[in-house]
Amino acid sequence: MYKLLLLLALCSLSAQAKLVVNIPQPASVPPHHDYYRQVLNLALEKSGEPFVVNPVPLNDSQFRIAQMLYRGQPVNLAWLGTSAEYEQKLLPVPVPLLRGLSGFRVLIINRSRQPDFSQVQSLDELAAFTGVQGIGWSDIEVLKGAGLKISAARRAGILDMLNRNQHVDYYPRSPIEAHGELRANAEQYPLLTVEPRLLLHYPFAVYFFVSPQEPELAEALARGLERAYTDGSFMALFERHPLVRDSLLELRLERRLRLDIANPDLTPATRALPARYWHPGAQP
Repeated sequence: MYKLLLLLALCSLSAQAKLVVNIPQPASVPPHHDYYRQVLNLALEKSGEPFVVNPVPLNDSQFRIAQMLYRGQPVNLAWLGTSAEYEQKLLPVPVPLLRGLSGFRVLIINRSRQPDFSQVQSLDELAAFTGVQGIGWSDIEVLKGAGLKISAARRAGILDMLNRNQHVDYYPRSPIEAHGELRANAEQYPLLTVEPRLLLHYPFAVYFFVSPQEPELAEALARGLERAYTDGSFMALFERHPLVRDSLLELRLERRLRLDIANPDLTPATRALPARYWHPGAQP
């Protein structure tokens, strides 16, 4: 009876909402998922439209989720690293959700490999190692374009590969992703750490992407995010969220060797975004 009443309540909410937002939710929810959900709720609230957010259980790669978005089923919104292809085929909401911090990449490594990485002084020397990214991630080609050796694997298995010291040597992640994921998986993968010296950087942004069948949703999100920037609520959320705050403290930009990488896939539209949308040092 309880499940039936809950289902009826959800159906009633969906019927009342003008914006019905279906988002992918993996079985193992990464820590940074909470930040994006909070930004999504803020944007929808600021849009002024009634809404409901429905998490859809999915364990597919980013490539598969982008295909689902294109069809509009079973999800109509996801947060993805941008690319020229995604911006052409889907509806981007062009506000960098991490203020460009997604373009700063620290390296998750097996701590036994630290002596090897301590010798790296350039991209050419890093190219002797094999990095790994998730299947379909937009930045694979950016990293390869810099001459780095990058393989693709299912995200769910990457930490295990590194912990076993098998097939790959490092995992470039934004600081917000890296520190949160290691804390959440410390017992399961005790041999992993964030390499303390090196920092990759390329201009990059994570956007909300919406199905082409849902232009009203994209317009509402753009309106809501703009209002959130104007009234200060976006920056208040960004600065107070513990994952963002703690990761910026742990990043210690001034102590790292920054290796800059070009991003030829960054579109003119993304390059032209206002400076206020970017964290200092992250603007293209």
